[in-house]
Amino acid sequence: MEMRKPSARDFPGLCARYNVKLSPYTTWNVGGVSKILFTPFKRADLIAVMKWIGDNGMNFYLLGGGSNVLITDDVLETPVVLTTGMTGISARLESGVVFLDCLAGTSLKEVLSLSVKNGWSGLEFAAGIPGTVGGATAGNAGAVRGSIGSVVESVTAVERDGSVVKWNASEITWDYRSCSLFEKTDRVAHSVTFRLHRSELGKVAYSVKAAMEDRKTQPSVSRTAGCVFRNPSGDSAGRLLDAAGCKGMRVGGARVSASHANFIENIGECTARDILSLALACKKMVQDAFGTLLRFEIKTIGIEDVWNAPI
Repeated sequence: MEMRKPSARDFPGLCARYNVKLSPYTTWNVGGVSKILFTPFKRADLIAVMKWIGDNGMNFYLLGGGSNVLITDDVLETPVVLTTGMTGISARLESGVVFLDCLAGTSLKEVLSLSVKNGWSGLEFAAGIPGTVGGATAGNAGAVRGSIGSVVESVTAVERDGSVVKWNASEITWDYRSCSLFEKTDRVAHSVTFRLHRSELGKVAYSVKAAMEDRKTQPSVSRTAGCVFRNPSGDSAGRLLDAAGCKGMRVGGARVSASHANFIENIGECTARDILSLALACKKMVQDAFGTLLRFEIKTIGIEDVWNAPI
């Protein structure tokens, strides 16, 4: 259906923009133009946005910190909801337990920094993981030492009809890089509460340092979007890609990192098509060499059919 532009009556705030280039909002620095970009700043904004989307029978794409996502080079007719305007952290101490109430657009790095400063333990595994609280929760972001689902106390989200619903941790199913609440794009996280515990400043700082040491082989200064492929059961996608000879491969402005084969770098004038072509070539090389079919960890906006095309 043809999209009706929202009016000032729909959104009295400044949370709707038109024909916005999306590449600056991604860590890969690639992506086309969004016909309409919603940037809610508070819960009332998000409720209004979701109600407008629901009332108009529309789908939408969700964008957080822009890591772990690849956006089409083309124009997106479907609205995009960008959550990075919703930021803020508040802490509650109850019987030695620390509850951090974090708005979904808050960076995970900021939450971890606050935790380290105060000696609150539980999130150390997240050191070096980019993105927002909402995105990390939706993708159950993690590393070898833990994942987000293990420290979530509750999630509050806004549904497409504008209603606000809160789920406790016991009502949520967590899996490898997935959360049952966000398997379909029917809702947007507004806030997440983490359950941490009090510890010693030195111990928390040491755990963060150890977690960062785990990530020392990952590229830290180039434009990437995190691991491209999920680790297959009992093995490492990076090891398989390396053994198949993928390191250093290049398509256009996209190149497989020389330090970690599960990362693709934007080395200049890169497009989403370059990244797609390179990723699919790497996937085929691993399948041909080892018979292992790698699954993508990167989420997509506007290119699902191409991304999941057979090789």
